[in-house]
Amino acid sequence: MEAIISKIIHWVYFIFKYLLMFIMVEIALIISVSICCRYFLNSPIYWAEEVTRYSFVWATFIGAACAYKRRELVSMSVFINMLGPRRRRWLMLVLELIMAGFLCVAAVFGVKMTLVVRQQMAVATQISMAYLYIVVPLSCSFMFLCSLANIHAMWRKKQLQSTWGENW
Repeated sequence: MEAIISKIIHWVYFIFKYLLMFIMVEIALIISVSICCRYFLNSPIYWAEEVTRYSFVWATFIGAACAYKRRELVSMSVFINMLGPRRRRWLMLVLELIMAGFLCVAAVFGVKMTLVVRQQMAVATQISMAYLYIVVPLSCSFMFLCSLANIHAMWRKKQLQSTWGENW
């Protein structure tokens, strides 16, 4: 089971990473073309601002998921580093459990919100707002899966260390 979850995390991260790169290139291209059309052709692209804004939302959530997987999100480690190794590990485990709970709730409410707005259409592009909102449950579900893997790794490490007789 652990190997399956690890492979799922790996492949979703791989997809998210390249999706994020695509989105960032897409944003740069749309903004560049929009500026050129507005100032040189006197004909602005009416949907450029909306697509760029929604792409930034997607980039934010996908980027947060990638950063969470790599454990690169900003954290306040001053207090944690003041603790001894045993208390630090327990605090990290508790914080990861809290994070997993939050991500689970965020994913569930993200699905509910996506279903609520599925009939609402974007102004310029006339696409369903569900395409914008679906990124919330997707990214939160991925981060939840990463959080479960982190909890499992911490717990396994604790069990191994207690078996080996090391101080916790």
